[in-house]
Amino acid sequence: MVQSLAIALIAVYVLFEFYLFPIERRFAKQLFTLPILQSAAWLVVFILFSTPLITSLVAALVLAGISVAGNMWSLKNKDNLRTLFAKQGLVVCVLGSAAYIIAPAAEKHVAINALETADWWTLASWTMAFLLAMKPSSLAISLLLKNWTDELFRSDSTPQQKPLKDAGAFIGYFERALIVIFVIWGQLPGVAIVLAAKSVFRFGDLKDHGSRMYTEYVLLGTFASVLFGIGSGLIGMYVSEL
Repeated sequence: MVQSLAIALIAVYVLFEFYLFPIERRFAKQLFTLPILQSAAWLVVFILFSTPLITSLVAALVLAGISVAGNMWSLKNKDNLRTLFAKQGLVVCVLGSAAYIIAPAAEKHVAINALETADWWTLASWTMAFLLAMKPSSLAISLLLKNWTDELFRSDSTPQQKPLKDAGAFIGYFERALIVIFVIWGQLPGVAIVLAAKSVFRFGDLKDHGSRMYTEYVLLGTFASVLFGIGSGLIGMYVSEL
């Protein structure tokens, strides 16, 4: 019951937060309207899960108060990606805690058993693989290519085009994350798909530059990124089997 109730509460939150009242189009006047409607929906969920009426009302009111506080905070920081992820993580924890608190003792025992028997080591190992593929790999690749980077941008024969700020770094993050997923999944041909897709989009840049130096630089960066992505995935798989 605990897991099902938590999922139902989170589903209601997602429906209101991202579909009925999208945060990017939310106004201050909706500061209380949204929590009221959300709490009403949560109250219905509690009742459907056979929770006593008084307990359901108290839980819905507490969640409404937390929702108001969260909306006040998010309206001031709605353009901040870190704030968005922090809020969603906090909401999941709060709703999960609410589902656990109001559940009967027997259901709490079932939920605790499920947590105890979960394969947390594998999850931690895979999380480590993704973390290794992000910032550490990006820094290592940057240092690996430093001499060639300096040489490329010192060259007068290389046309200069201003890139989007940090776009290259995030492209690398997404690329290596996909590679780690394919490695952990055991689908190495997926790595070739990532390489092929990147090559298609890079072809125009290589053609426009017409520079051997730039072509070699892109190849070095691409192969280094793929190597670090595969390596991170393999490390995660190896550690998960210890």
